[in-house]
Amino acid sequence: MPVQKTTREEMLRHCIRVFRRQGYYRTSMADLAQETGLTKGVFYHHFAGKEQIMLAALEMSAAYFRNRIFALAFDASLPLRARIDEMANRACEAFTKGSGGCFFANTVLETAHIEDTFLPAIRSFFAEWEAAFVHLIRLSQPDADAGSLARRLIADIEGSLILMQLHQDETYAYQAFERARHMIRPYAD
Repeated sequence: MPVQKTTREEMLRHCIRVFRRQGYYRTSMADLAQETGLTKGVFYHHFAGKEQIMLAALEMSAAYFRNRIFALAFDASLPLRARIDEMANRACEAFTKGSGGCFFANTVLETAHIEDTFLPAIRSFFAEWEAAFVHLIRLSQPDADAGSLARRLIADIEGSLILMQLHQDETYAYQAFERARHMIRPYAD
């Protein structure tokens, strides 16, 4: 029996799980309805269609990273080393728990060659991640090319997530985040 009441956020959490597991194009409205225990009609009450659900799911995921992970880089109440370590720990956990690795990277790889609908949201996520790394790098290594190093770290992490999925081995992600810690914090001690 379908659930009678649920919040938009609860619906999106379920939808994110399905999109991470199946991807955008392999997910139907019926899949989303089944995952949430709702009817398709309930979805259409909240969203115009699957594209709007995906956009909302990307924004909800980005808000999670912005508020729970990237914000740590700018939290002056924490020592620099603690900011770096906690940000790395939380990001690694977010990318390794559940299935799918990086929701944003998977979505861009699946959709960008077909349509550009999701590119602005994905670019925004990566720009926020880069800004957080740049801030930490500038604090710990004032003379470093912070932007270049930040992009290199993100590329290393994203590559590790691909290998993690390919080999079904989270060690790849843990090692990439450990490399990021060491590259950002040489003067943070």
